[in-house]
Amino acid sequence: MEQGQFTTMLTDDLDSLMGCAIEKYVKGNDINYFYDFNKIYVADRSDKRKAIGIDLALHKGKSWCNHVVRISENDYVNPQTANINALLNVHGGNYTKKYAMSTVLTMWSYYGLPLPKTKEGKMILLAIDSSFLGHYDERFNKVHTQYLHLLGLEELIELLNETNKSDYFNIQQKYNTKAKIKLNNEGYLGTNIALADLQGFFDFPIELPTQQFTLRNQFEETVGSTYSIKSKDQIDKKIVSFALVNRNRFKYTYAN
Repeated sequence: MEQGQFTTMLTDDLDSLMGCAIEKYVKGNDINYFYDFNKIYVADRSDKRKAIGIDLALHKGKSWCNHVVRISENDYVNPQTANINALLNVHGGNYTKKYAMSTVLTMWSYYGLPLPKTKEGKMILLAIDSSFLGHYDERFNKVHTQYLHLLGLEELIELLNETNKSDYFNIQQKYNTKAKIKLNNEGYLGTNIALADLQGFFDFPIELPTQQFTLRNQFEETVGSTYSIKSKDQIDKKIVSFALVNRNRFKYTYAN
């Protein structure tokens, strides 16, 4: 495959790693950066291609993202982010209307990838970022189903109807899908996610880069409350990444 036009920036979970795998499979874009919220590490400093953040709420630059990035409906949103919540103007005031599934499912839909052939493969997809949860909560079932229709993934609605919540908890446990990705002291990435066991369910490999990473940027991180700050535009910092973690709290990084 030809080298991609961009590189990708991995974060610390399976949603991001799987998204990076999709980008490599579809576009040839390889991982060159690792972001652990307040630091960016780089593998090849000589590679000058711009990076796409995967499952990352970047304030500027290209990214795939599933986070709510507005406090108020008129807040600034990164025009280069591929984020359903940004596109549909979800914010703190209508937080329960948010898209609450994975970045992977957004990318899967956008790139028109065929769903895995096996039932377990489809269940793994729904287990990533606990994308199944909203279906089994009567408060969110309707909006959850609407988003799956929006993505053109009606087959997953049928699967959710014939399975139950505990089935997905079992999948998460079997493959350790909620484990984190970490950088060790020597600069190499590792994880307890059962990556070897996940191979074969999908049309592409899911694997960590083997290169050594070194620190490129370090940022400050802060949490805040929407009770005191009513708009992201009130934040007098050079924001790097920003996301609401629930209706009333947000977290962001900023450069000094």
